[in-house]
Amino acid sequence: MTQTPAAHLTTDDPPASAFMKLLVVIMLFLSYMLFAVAWNWGDLYVRSLGFSASRTALMTNAITIAQVVGSFFAANVMLRVGPRRAFTLASALIIFGGIVALTDAFPLVFFIRFVMGLGGALMVVLGSGILARLLTGTALQVANGINSVAFNTGLAVALTFGMQMNDDPAFAVALAAGLSATILILWLVISRSGLRGMAPVKAVDRSYTMRDGFREWFNWVYALAYTGLLSYYIVAFTFMNAGTVRWVVYAGIVGALSGTVVSARVAERRKPLIVVICAALQLIAAALVLAMSGHRLEILIGVILGLVIFFPMPFFVQTAFIRPEITPRQIAVTFSIFWAVSYAGSVVIIQIFAWIADATGGLGPDNVPVSVAPMIFIVAIEATFLIGTFLIWRWFARQWAARPVTSAP
Repeated sequence: MTQTPAAHLTTDDPPASAFMKLLVVIMLFLSYMLFAVAWNWGDLYVRSLGFSASRTALMTNAITIAQVVGSFFAANVMLRVGPRRAFTLASALIIFGGIVALTDAFPLVFFIRFVMGLGGALMVVLGSGILARLLTGTALQVANGINSVAFNTGLAVALTFGMQMNDDPAFAVALAAGLSATILILWLVISRSGLRGMAPVKAVDRSYTMRDGFREWFNWVYALAYTGLLSYYIVAFTFMNAGTVRWVVYAGIVGALSGTVVSARVAERRKPLIVVICAALQLIAAALVLAMSGHRLEILIGVILGLVIFFPMPFFVQTAFIRPEITPRQIAVTFSIFWAVSYAGSVVIIQIFAWIADATGGLGPDNVPVSVAPMIFIVAIEATFLIGTFLIWRWFARQWAARPVTSAP
């Protein structure tokens, strides 16, 4: 009989203390936060190379394409090598992105950005899988909510120091890689103890494959619902006015943290409906930001947009966890499909956005499209979040209606 590798850290190990588990959650948060910093500061470097809107979008899509590829394999990577080694690999790939500062050749820049994106894809899926096996109940809800704001926090950090880094984008890229390397070293130390006693992957769980996941209606709608919102957000921090986007990001942190606190106190039956309501509000706010560009109330609308985009994210993430009889392996597969499908869709959508921008005047000052046409397109695409979350809410309503009252969440 083959022994379980040490990297899998099964329940044969003594359980980690609550403090060590907390440190693991912090490491997961900081690692993905710094991926966002590396992505944004990498964008600064790409812009300094003077590419067109289409090529700039392609450089962003190098990361999103990698997210698609990495998301497909993330669950199986963790199953084969264990959570600790898998997350270490993801971190190393993100750090590799720092060498982009050494070249300005388009193919090399694309390849390096792709590798970094691959690390980010592995990291976000692995993070969900690790939390599902390490924590339960309210602790899991809070950890998921905190992790849902990691990327936005990274963007806030990147945008806050963006003006200084814009003067030397190559240094910014190297600094982001150095910070990620520091967190990786801490991860190697903390995870050895913090992941002890994790629930092992059961034999029945091993039989749940990506093919099984793709057969589930929920996984498709869950991913496609997020595709429009993700595309809108990537376009926002890449091609919209940095002054407004900065406030969207700041408000997003407040919104996500508030959503984390509130979601832990809200009954499961109400969570999908809250997401639908916020999806409607964010579509209205996105349209208002576009309509009121240059108006003195633009920043206020941007703050509202950030709040309604990120407040429902903890609720939205938890909808994947509150399905009947869900297992950690199914959670990992769901998020593999979620990120793969949503990033694949965003690759196409962002490239269409860039083609529309190039065809209607290209980019003006500060990398903002000259024409309003591409902005109208991306706001319309953002509506898929409202459509998808409405369908998910109705699905949950039917599921709960078919269950006995005593077993209701």
